[in-house]
Amino acid sequence: MSTKYFILSKPKNTNISDNTQNQIVVLNPQSEIHVLPKINLEYYVQYGLFENLLIEWCKQFCRTDSIFLDIGAHSGTYSISLAGVSNRVYAFEPQRMTYYALCGSVALSGMENIYCMNFGLGSPVQTGRQSLKIVSNDGGGSSLHSDVGVLREEIVDIITLDSMELSNIGFIKMDVEENELYVLHGALETLERSGWPPILFESNGENRALFEFIMNEGYQIIPVGGCNNMYLACEHSIII
Repeated sequence: MSTKYFILSKPKNTNISDNTQNQIVVLNPQSEIHVLPKINLEYYVQYGLFENLLIEWCKQFCRTDSIFLDIGAHSGTYSISLAGVSNRVYAFEPQRMTYYALCGSVALSGMENIYCMNFGLGSPVQTGRQSLKIVSNDGGGSSLHSDVGVLREEIVDIITLDSMELSNIGFIKMDVEENELYVLHGALETLERSGWPPILFESNGENRALFEFIMNEGYQIIPVGGCNNMYLACEHSIII
């Protein structure tokens, strides 16, 4: 049975033993809990989770006997939403504070089959310490490649997916801000071992090298309806 939590908050800069202004929030134990950036509160109130329809659509590709990989997990909306239809989830998030939000979401939701990884994935030549460019205050859009609108940089660890020696992967979501091709270069053994699972990936603008690489590995690429930058790489035998 998963540990259940409540939230106790204390005002900043007060004596630690002063309990007069403490606030306690008891969470619904049956709920999925998402720790989300406050900067987007108005959107969440009006529309719910980002990409909520896309997340729901992804459930058809998950299986309760296989692994779901959330590569570029942010605070875990995909991971938490798809954990119930997956045997196990590996959620990769290299940015430190965003990773902490991911862990908080997983812990408060009581999701014991989600494994949070505080490193990014890349190619063999990227492994080691890399500089992640932070471009927003909500934890989204951070990239190893962008030099535009950089607010600050953070040193993160990068490994290849193949180095984890995973198998039985049923579905992959990949949103890593122009590092998708590099991730795939470090994942071919894993993809082959898992029977070439479907991959939902982001691509902004024309990325011919990425598309050609994916198709050369035997995938077909299908644009996801209603999204101008999301694509599904799947085998010809998969029917949408």
